[in-house]
Amino acid sequence: MKSPALFFIKGFHTLIFLFMSACILYILYAGLTRRYDIWLALAIGSLVLESAVFALNRFRCPLTALARQYGDATGNDFIADIFLPPWAARLIPPVCGGLFVVSLVVLAVVWLLGGR
Repeated sequence: MKSPALFFIKGFHTLIFLFMSACILYILYAGLTRRYDIWLALAIGSLVLESAVFALNRFRCPLTALARQYGDATGNDFIADIFLPPWAARLIPPVCGGLFVVSLVVLAVVWLLGGR
């Protein structure tokens, strides 16, 4: 690691990634267990906000430029600033995005079929 700042950026982004992944899994859990609570609203809100930030930044992580500024030249265009190998980092948007959509569909179907 070239600098402590780069280590902090990668660590911070890794924590965000783990939190967002937990949100996706919680939405799926909530749909399957018919749990409609404040945590579900916060999970959906967090993911919608994260998706908006990602989309408004031309589908690049906003921390990528900062990470590159501090010496991370090996990252990819999506998520250069996370502690994952580049091949795994490139899979985050399609895998997590797809699982988010599936989770929302499960939540909606269960709710519409009388899940409350």
